[in-house]
Amino acid sequence: MLLVSRELCRKCVALRLHVGHTWNVRTLSLSQHVARNKSVSKEVRSQQDGGFTHKAREATRTTSYTAVILVGIGVTGLMIYTVCKELLSSFSPQTVYGAALEKCSAHPRVVDFLGDSIKGYGEESRRGRRQHVSHMGYEVEGCKGYRIKFHLKGQRRTATVNLDARQTAHGWDFRYLYVQLDSYPYEVIVIEDNRETIFGSSGEAPDSPVPLHS
Repeated sequence: MLLVSRELCRKCVALRLHVGHTWNVRTLSLSQHVARNKSVSKEVRSQQDGGFTHKAREATRTTSYTAVILVGIGVTGLMIYTVCKELLSSFSPQTVYGAALEKCSAHPRVVDFLGDSIKGYGEESRRGRRQHVSHMGYEVEGCKGYRIKFHLKGQRRTATVNLDARQTAHGWDFRYLYVQLDSYPYEVIVIEDNRETIFGSSGEAPDSPVPLHS
């Protein structure tokens, strides 16, 4: 009887030790799981914070690029508008230059002296580059005018064109337009001279079509 009691006691002690060990293992496993969840949660938060910062930087960078692009588009649009306004205007240096070049190129005496394939161009720089056509704007009695000088080149020789154009009640017209040969015989070919007709009533003294030296 005593031996049976001792055997039962040993089994009870062993069972208690096994249960305690299992509990400790379960407790340790639960603690590790909680710690792991906390670590994962911190890592997720860190990634979320980093992602938000990266997105904020990208948004700021995109906004800056967009602002620069919009400013560039605005400046380009303003330049295009200014150029187109001047080119499409009914009375501008470019319009007057185009009309004068057409008249000079079609004049028989100009073609006889210069030859065919007449081209117009502006002043030449020291490096031989042809610049824009030189012009001077003015105003007389509320009417705007331009004095323009440019050059012609044909197959045989070159010449210089001087003109004065002014606004009228019906648009604009040439006060004078003439071509002077750059080489012998240095002849002056008068294409138009309206100073005593269209503009004779303006009270200005009639001046002869002599070359303008600039």
